[in-house]
Amino acid sequence: MQDNLQSKQDKRKNLSSWLLSLPTLLWLTCFFLVPYLIVIFYSFLSPDIYDVKFEVSLDAYRQIFAGDYLRPFLLSFKLAAYTTLICILLGFPVAYFIARAKEKTKNLLLIFIIIPFWTNLIIRIFSWRIFLAYNGVMNDTLMNMGLISAPLEVLRTDLAVIMVMVYVYLPYMILPLYSVLEKLDFTLLQAAMDLGANEVKAFFRITLPLAVEGIFAGTLLVFIPALGAYLIPQLVGNQQSLYIGQIITYKIKNIPRNWPMASALSLTLLVLVAFLLLLMYGLYRRYQKRKVWQ
Repeated sequence: MQDNLQSKQDKRKNLSSWLLSLPTLLWLTCFFLVPYLIVIFYSFLSPDIYDVKFEVSLDAYRQIFAGDYLRPFLLSFKLAAYTTLICILLGFPVAYFIARAKEKTKNLLLIFIIIPFWTNLIIRIFSWRIFLAYNGVMNDTLMNMGLISAPLEVLRTDLAVIMVMVYVYLPYMILPLYSVLEKLDFTLLQAAMDLGANEVKAFFRITLPLAVEGIFAGTLLVFIPALGAYLIPQLVGNQQSLYIGQIITYKIKNIPRNWPMASALSLTLLVLVAFLLLLMYGLYRRYQKRKVWQ
């Protein structure tokens, strides 16, 4: 009797859970799954000057697997990797400092990290264009200080793209790292140093392993959007280094349009990102299991 009552209660809880999640499921189905199904469908069609011909074709995938678009993919992966690595190197000390700060100072520093989100992204990128321009703020300052004799050509280079990418995505690395480091018991570091470990050894044996979850979360938040970035490379980059996000956009908006190629490139990028996610998750799970056994 009691088992039947428990079973009914479990069924009611499951039904309630499904009803509560139904709006989210409908939203994701309509605005995430359906658009991707359209992308998949378009990738197997033939291009027309302005739209598509409803004729099945595999030309888009043939060109991709033939290596015609290998360079944009490699440049995008390189950009995303550099951005993520620099964000980790810069974000970890900042997150660690905030985590160890006093409560009032901590809140103030977190506000400073979040403030850039209050300004439109395009305005922030154009501010960097003004700063990095040939006759911009940076070159004028350096020349007035006598550090350079001629303006530096930084804008419209790969360096400018990486600098702005790091600026935009750095908060996405700092905040996950901070959320993990804030929970860290810093007395463990003192105990390690009391037992003979120096600060460097204590960092690599205690702080870094305990911050892996934050590094993993921050890497996902930075690497994935950086991989398909379009706006930043378009506004501060050059036409000699075209990233995959730019190629996809050009295929859609330029005449003649090639929607099947843009769809095939988008789908290929999605598959690569999914593969990387599974790989990273597998490595993370393997690390967690090894840590448990130790």
